[in-house]
Amino acid sequence: MLEIKAPAKVNLFLEVGEKDNSLHKIFSLIDLITLYDYIYIKPSNKTEIRFISEWEIPEDNTITKLILLLKEKFKFEVEITIKKNIPPASGLGGGSSNCASVLIFLNKIFGFNLKTEEMIEIAKKVGSDVPLFLFGKRCIIRNYGEVIEVCDDFKLFYLLLVPNLPVSTKQVYDRLDKISEYGSLTDCYEKVRILIEKIKCGDIEGAKKIMFNRLEKPCFDLNKTIKEVRDEVEKITGEKFFLSGSGGTLFAVFKEKEKVSKVNSKIFLENWRKFEVESLNFGL
Repeated sequence: MLEIKAPAKVNLFLEVGEKDNSLHKIFSLIDLITLYDYIYIKPSNKTEIRFISEWEIPEDNTITKLILLLKEKFKFEVEITIKKNIPPASGLGGGSSNCASVLIFLNKIFGFNLKTEEMIEIAKKVGSDVPLFLFGKRCIIRNYGEVIEVCDDFKLFYLLLVPNLPVSTKQVYDRLDKISEYGSLTDCYEKVRILIEKIKCGDIEGAKKIMFNRLEKPCFDLNKTIKEVRDEVEKITGEKFFLSGSGGTLFAVFKEKEKVSKVNSKIFLENWRKFEVESLNFGL
């Protein structure tokens, strides 16, 4: 039986354009982090998918969707067990990471001989965040999430604050469409280039001035408690907290690991989880 570590992600930059062909084009800088779900895979006589989770996982999840897609092309039976540590519907990409990790290793185990481009095509049918996890490294994603560019190496440390309530990505995007506050994607490359350079040279405060999430306002409109907590922890700690993805995880970014614990010790929240994590950089 194989054990696979499927990492979470945070969005250091996320711009969203106006809806085109019923979808939104995006531009995002993604950092993978050391918070993992654990996946166990082995060939079997019958396909079974199990979740070990304190959260309720819907029957129509990323793994079941992936298996259905693969069985249209290949004959195989597999047993998959997923131990969930990444809170679902939190903007950390746990379900997408699970899907990409399973796809990579089923391709190896059963010899599907799928090329990267073919895996991306399969992955994007499951979800727009799935393809980025196929690369296992920090990356820029753009268009509808299927165009991925691996980024320069750098190391950051994070404090994550995760609410004990799921945030619906669909509802957040629907709210964005209602308020029609879209961004321009034309200058995102330059902004992210400067952002990465500031991080690499240690200017974290300068980097924070460029970090941005277009989905912050619609998420806060729908989940006022998350905004209230963000405002309160910023006041208590003096640190800037950002939203990951469509929410509701809030995170602060640091250059030194020691500072994460110091800031963490100042925060007391009921019904919120806290994680001290760091950048991950590995290839699958």
